[in-house]
Amino acid sequence: MKAPPRHSFRVLRDRDFAIFFVAALVSNSGSWMQAIAAPYVLYQLTHSTTWLGVGAFMAFFPALCVGPLAGSLADRFPRKRLLFFTQSGMMLTAFGLWAVWESGAATPELIVALLFLSGIASGLNIAAWQSFVPQLVVPADLLAAVRLNSMQFVAARAFGPALAGVVLQVYGAGTAFFLNGVSFVLVLGALGLIHPRPVVLDGEAGRVLQHFRDAVAYVRARAALFLPVLTIAVLSLLGSSVQQLAPAFADDVFGVGKSGYGFLVSAFGMGAVVGSFVVGFWADRYLRSRVTVVGLFIFTVGEVLFASTHAYAVGLAGMVVMGSAYVLIATALNTSLQARVDEAHRGRAISIYLMGLLAGVPLGALVQGKLAELIGLQATVLAAAAGLLACAIAGIVRFEGFAPLDEAIEVETGRGPDLVLDTPPSIAAAD
Repeated sequence: MKAPPRHSFRVLRDRDFAIFFVAALVSNSGSWMQAIAAPYVLYQLTHSTTWLGVGAFMAFFPALCVGPLAGSLADRFPRKRLLFFTQSGMMLTAFGLWAVWESGAATPELIVALLFLSGIASGLNIAAWQSFVPQLVVPADLLAAVRLNSMQFVAARAFGPALAGVVLQVYGAGTAFFLNGVSFVLVLGALGLIHPRPVVLDGEAGRVLQHFRDAVAYVRARAALFLPVLTIAVLSLLGSSVQQLAPAFADDVFGVGKSGYGFLVSAFGMGAVVGSFVVGFWADRYLRSRVTVVGLFIFTVGEVLFASTHAYAVGLAGMVVMGSAYVLIATALNTSLQARVDEAHRGRAISIYLMGLLAGVPLGALVQGKLAELIGLQATVLAAAAGLLACAIAGIVRFEGFAPLDEAIEVETGRGPDLVLDTPPSIAAAD
């Protein structure tokens, strides 16, 4: 009998995962439309990079604050039920942004307030979402499902901003907010159709903070879990946060306006799509440590390319390079964590990882937004690139080339947990 394909796309044969994958792709594309429209609206109202930083901070920081609660809830209660509530909350805030913009009542303060509420709902949502994905496939397909889930997120980063550029140009920001609200309806419908694999949850856990502290100790004791958290925090602080300055780059550096702005951010997503196909077809062939190290250096190159030019085409190329590198890094980190964590700690461990990601973006955007007004946009991003390169080199030295990411993983079998490597034996032996 012919062996099944090793590539991650095989999990799309699973009905529940396929339904969720498609609905998630549409909804996350809508969320990226909102993510593009909101800073554009703020910049049009204020023409201030500081307000861009404040908007990004208020969109992401609430999710960081509710991280302990989100992780604890995801390990206590059925994740499908949690997703019904959080997706509904995000839908309501999207329609709220549409209403205030179309009514002419929008102010920077009101936009930021709605982004704050959306950030709370998003923060409660994402830990349950990431923990829910493994329940849609058999345990042996966990890594493939995690990779494809990452792929749909990055594909949405391409489709959403590209569509946002067209919608902003032709119909305006209100339509972008409205379409995002409608996209959540598809996810709610998908949740009603799928039947996740049951897992054991700790409904009798104690207080939230103690429950979360136990998970922090669990993560800190395992380098294969702690290193992904640290790396994604640094990448978000000095890399991903640069995207929040894109509206200012579009206007003040490249001079391309709102349609060019949408495609500028979309270029990051297009690069991520390229990277995600590499991950989907070839991730099993390479050590996660190698993928992460190479990705960090490539991201730095893209960041320098983006910040060192006034040519729009070169800026787009820089964004493509950054997007490709980002998905290589993020997927390697995410699969390392998901593969090593046990089910009882999954929601909280993922929440800790996401808190690292969510802390980096708003703090980086806030600092870089203010710094850009003092030393200029391009100098700020070049400084961020230098910082990221320095941190990558320090990580290589401190963690022996990010070797903990290649630790053996646990796979549930009929005999109990077995230990295997998430790489072909020939590659593992060669290293």
